[in-house]
Amino acid sequence: MIDIWGRTGDAVAKAMIDQLSIEEVEGVEGVTHQESFNSIYMMADSGARGSQAQIRQLAGMRGLMAKPDGSIIETPITSNFREGLNVLQYFISTHGARKGLADTALKTANSGYLTRRLVDVTQDLVVVEHDCGSYEGVFMKAVVEGGEVIEPLHERILGRVTAVDIISPDSAECVVFPAGTLLNEEHVEQIETMGIDEVKVRTPLTCKTRYGLCAKCYGRDLGRGHLVSVGEAVGVIAAQSIGEPGTQLTMRT
Repeated sequence: MIDIWGRTGDAVAKAMIDQLSIEEVEGVEGVTHQESFNSIYMMADSGARGSQAQIRQLAGMRGLMAKPDGSIIETPITSNFREGLNVLQYFISTHGARKGLADTALKTANSGYLTRRLVDVTQDLVVVEHDCGSYEGVFMKAVVEGGEVIEPLHERILGRVTAVDIISPDSAECVVFPAGTLLNEEHVEQIETMGIDEVKVRTPLTCKTRYGLCAKCYGRDLGRGHLVSVGEAVGVIAAQSIGEPGTQLTMRT
């Protein structure tokens, strides 16, 4: 029963979006169909605000609702917000609204606590010297899934310091960039143009500095565009960079 109503809701949504996306225009050649300039359709289609699911609830049907425990209520809401809901439909809707408010209040506290714990565990990570002298590092390649490039090599190595000499694929004696080079935009573009598909770069994971990190293993200060300065509290910056979007995402639920 739930599957049937789920498919029905999808069919209503598709029919409504198809109706909104195309409009009939009368011209010299008669009636022609062209892409619609409907305000609500453009808003959802461009991703500026709202989604197709929300438009379906506005003018199609609200569909199936969930109980606070996550299970689906078998009675669907066949009305929409434009026509208005009856008393039973309104009551079924209140489940989700109440759960949403409670979740937002609780998750914000959890997200704040996560940030606090991350800061607590990373607060000792401070850049204390320029170079620890390590030649260790990690090999970076482009991230590919199912034949599709998720993250290209130039994005992964930009702002990193090379751990070993980068050798030209054409000549084993030609060193393109020596070890210890901070790779900027021009460097990574040159690496991609030459067809190099793997680069060994320094990383905080293999840093030999005893108390903290060195600037070479950390790489570029993304806020200022140059090699990170000695004394920068990179651990706290990393913790807050993870925690801040977490807090933002709980607002959206």
